[in-house]
Amino acid sequence: MTKLNDINDNEIRVIGGDGGGSVKKRIPWWVWVVAGIVAASVAVWLLYQKTHREELPAQSEKPVLHADTPIETEVPDIWLDNTDASLPCATIKSDTLIDSIHLQIYTPYNATPELHVGSLSSKDPDIILATMAADLRRDNGKIVGAFVLAGEPLSWGLSKKGYCAIIDGRVTIGMAENSPLFEQATEQGGYFFRQYPSVANGVMVENIPENASFRRALCNFNGRLCIIGCTDRVLMNDFSQALAHLGVSDAILLVGGTADGWYRDAEGNICPISTSTARNAKYINYIVFRKQ
Repeated sequence: MTKLNDINDNEIRVIGGDGGGSVKKRIPWWVWVVAGIVAASVAVWLLYQKTHREELPAQSEKPVLHADTPIETEVPDIWLDNTDASLPCATIKSDTLIDSIHLQIYTPYNATPELHVGSLSSKDPDIILATMAADLRRDNGKIVGAFVLAGEPLSWGLSKKGYCAIIDGRVTIGMAENSPLFEQATEQGGYFFRQYPSVANGVMVENIPENASFRRALCNFNGRLCIIGCTDRVLMNDFSQALAHLGVSDAILLVGGTADGWYRDAEGNICPISTSTARNAKYINYIVFRKQ
């Protein structure tokens, strides 16, 4: 019997072959270099993304206060006075666009603020800015919320938590259910009224009214007292959010819509903000800035 492993004299056997199988090809060295570079790049990118995400603050919605949020009553320490010897006794108007809302900013300089009840003439040469302040009731036409006129309380009520106090020619605005400034204004011959809060400590305040209208607010903006209005009808909460995005510290809403209002510019021109047909209402009231 012939053994299978024997080699005959007429046979040739190749030593070191793969027994007739496929021959494995070696991978070129440069392929390994490229793969190493790609792997290192991916590792660096992933590490960067992880570190970058850890450094970024957690994404969250802008804070919002609600009008019924309990607010501790405290006497504010921010009193605004727009006195500036380098500027004329006039109102300076500027425009800006925030959240697609066109805002107009009216800043009165070198003027004394006060409240006024009753009809008011835009021809008064001492007035550089005037606009309606507190709302009127529909049933009897009286003022809504607490109101003090030169030390005399004309109405009471806490239906709106925003407030404005004017004492010794300086103004403060804020949000509180009860404020000792009502009594202080009464005792010191000052002024006080309530309105819807709009911004408190830089945070938008959400209110229930959601009809679209022309809006107006009394604001603390960059340490100055100003009135900001919009030229388009917008929702109240959208307007308040725009004020917060603008950088307003505190704000309360004023009578909006077509509420009466005007200002006097540096050239002495009387410029209307809007004109109301309710000028002769008995309890119509204004926040007024008179030349010092």
